[in-house]
Amino acid sequence: MATLGNGRVAAREAKLAVRPPEIMFASLPEQLGNVRRWNEERRWGFNASDLHSVDLTPRAGNDPLVIDLIAVYLRDSAEMNGVQRTCHELWTVAAQQQPHSWSWDWYRDNWEQRPKPVQLVHGLVHRPGIRRVTVDLGAHFEPGRYVRPCTLRDLDSAHAEVLAAAAHFPRWIWAMDGKDVPYTWISGYEVIIRDRPAPWRLPALSWSNFRHTMSLTAGWANHSYSGWASPICVG
Repeated sequence: MATLGNGRVAAREAKLAVRPPEIMFASLPEQLGNVRRWNEERRWGFNASDLHSVDLTPRAGNDPLVIDLIAVYLRDSAEMNGVQRTCHELWTVAAQQQPHSWSWDWYRDNWEQRPKPVQLVHGLVHRPGIRRVTVDLGAHFEPGRYVRPCTLRDLDSAHAEVLAAAAHFPRWIWAMDGKDVPYTWISGYEVIIRDRPAPWRLPALSWSNFRHTMSLTAGWANHSYSGWASPICVG
């Protein structure tokens, strides 16, 4: 489990003083209401007992970018496996919360009706269900520091949790500027290219204030970037 030093927490709190977390993030009961609605609208297949069993106990603490999140992990369907279905569905829901959105596989998705071409990195396991997860959305981010996402991947790397956050928290997306609120790699996924795993590519989530667009791109894992976080699950 990852922990944050007091200095890092204080620095984040100072940087985000103009963006209080209650503005960017919804409460756990509100998130559960979202999941109930999306489950019905999108036919995810969760039943009442699945929803009632979700732990709504807050655990995130004081860091402004460490948040409690209700994430969903979907079962296989006839068209796609559970990992791809979860990614596809959560991106679809997240995109509905935005004025505009764009994904690197838009042609496949819109015209060929194919699922998001992703898989989990080696060692991560997909377990269907609904769970409360504590996620550090600012993990590995230091303003002005250049890092390669391939060096940050580990068994705590977030995947579906990041897209669930995008669906629940559209204001978090709008706050992304790479300075106070980082853009976000989804390091728990790797992209599939021509039906083969491509560990050197990973999804990357960002916001363009100029275009008012949320983008999901296929970034280069071995290139160096500044202004990006690699979220992790901390509980």
